[in-house]
Amino acid sequence: MQKKRVLVVGLGQLGTSLVEQLWDAHVEIVAVDESEAAIDAVKDKTSASFVGDGSNPQVLEGIGARNMDVAVVSFAENFEASVLAVSSLAQMKIPTILARGADERQATVLRAVGATRVVLVEKEMGRRLAPEVLSPASSELVEYASSFRVVPWVATGAIIGKTVADFDRRHSEINVLGYWREDAARSGRPRPVLPTPDYRVQKGDTLLLIGLHDAVEKFLAEGWE
Repeated sequence: MQKKRVLVVGLGQLGTSLVEQLWDAHVEIVAVDESEAAIDAVKDKTSASFVGDGSNPQVLEGIGARNMDVAVVSFAENFEASVLAVSSLAQMKIPTILARGADERQATVLRAVGATRVVLVEKEMGRRLAPEVLSPASSELVEYASSFRVVPWVATGAIIGKTVADFDRRHSEINVLGYWREDAARSGRPRPVLPTPDYRVQKGDTLLLIGLHDAVEKFLAEGWE
């Protein structure tokens, strides 16, 4: 099973944290940043890392950005650099391009030049903190929920043609929350379909899986077999 190839452009706090999380998930990661110190901090957790200007299309071409499945543009302050990077990656036809934005105005511009999703970090953090502020009990639930991991996984190999019931019997520690077809995934914002027990997995389907971190990591490393 081929690993998903992810390019991280910019290694601020968000980009560095993302590299660390993706490395634990056994993803092939390429990182680029102008800071040699930032690259040194993550080089042991990437497949390849480069010192360079990630907003420069020639640099992106040189590090193999065109071959990536996903690109994440995580510049913290330099909005112009983010726009240039997203625009270049879109011209290279990267299927999924995520970008960091400070507000809705920036998000509109980033989507216009090719971002498939814009993450408004401060806004999303506010949403996550709100339940903890409103209820002390909810903070305990959030901590408990953090033991679980939800990941999309593109079905390959022996799972093709199997049902959700087959999956549950084979991998009792992981559940299938939903799925979407390959054509829906290409639309950029797929909405998962709730599976019935007799739903049969087709080639190219993306399954939304949930389980404890260790169980999910083991499955991502080994697959169906």
